[in-house]
Amino acid sequence: MLLAKRNDFFTRAGWSLPFPNDNDAGLHFSFAETKDNITIKGVVPMATVVVSVDCAAANQGRCYTPDLVRVAEEFHVPMTWLITVSANDPMSNVMLYHAEYLHRIPSWHEIGLRVHFQSNGSPITDERERGMLIQEGKDLLKQCHVKPTAFRAADHMLQVSDLRYLEDIGIVVDGTVAPGVVVEDRVDWSDAPTQPYHPAYDNLKVYGDAKLLLVPVATYRGQLASLDMEWGALEGILDYHLQNSEVISITARDWANGVANWRRCVQYLRERGCRFVTLSQVASEWGR
Repeated sequence: MLLAKRNDFFTRAGWSLPFPNDNDAGLHFSFAETKDNITIKGVVPMATVVVSVDCAAANQGRCYTPDLVRVAEEFHVPMTWLITVSANDPMSNVMLYHAEYLHRIPSWHEIGLRVHFQSNGSPITDERERGMLIQEGKDLLKQCHVKPTAFRAADHMLQVSDLRYLEDIGIVVDGTVAPGVVVEDRVDWSDAPTQPYHPAYDNLKVYGDAKLLLVPVATYRGQLASLDMEWGALEGILDYHLQNSEVISITARDWANGVANWRRCVQYLRERGCRFVTLSQVASEWGR
């Protein structure tokens, strides 16, 4: 699938094809081709990019959602908005988005669910308690006429027991995995896959037969791709994944100012032949 997209990219651009057949190509796509004194070298054309926003601005004092939407509309690129529900405060972000933002987000974007599995500062690890919080999040969004199919666990704290609960409420894709990120006693994503995969029901870091698709966040040297980080750091992560990945997942936070980087990011990736989709669209296309 990736080779066909690459070949189509070069054909439409009038460039000669760098690989004659599938056996000569791979995910680590490397080439050099010159035409009209312009050389394209070492970039993977047509990488798929997904940008997902953690929506938890209700108690943060500032929300950049209108600004992020404005850039998305300017370039006609979709985003996935993950509205946060927590045990201590299940309603605030749902109410904020229902009152202020859902009607401003274009229909071609996606609204999903983000759950903060903490209570009074302590992680919630009990399987049933977590399952009830997932169900509560789904029910709250349903009251806003939203049926979420995309999910993220806050602070990357997904548990293997969450898989069945997420599948039961209709979630098809998760954006929690952060390859290489380790937080003592809370999170260990060392050796996790870096590209979308279906995990095992007893181990989130290995391939298995779960229905849920996990889409890892793009990371490089311990840093996660986020729109509100310094541009130089974000550019380094993007460059690495442009040469090594078919899917690039970027995060954002609605309470942090990543607007300038969002515009710059779209332009930078569009110039390199990338396309933008939602998390659920990745799930619908992956494996075809």
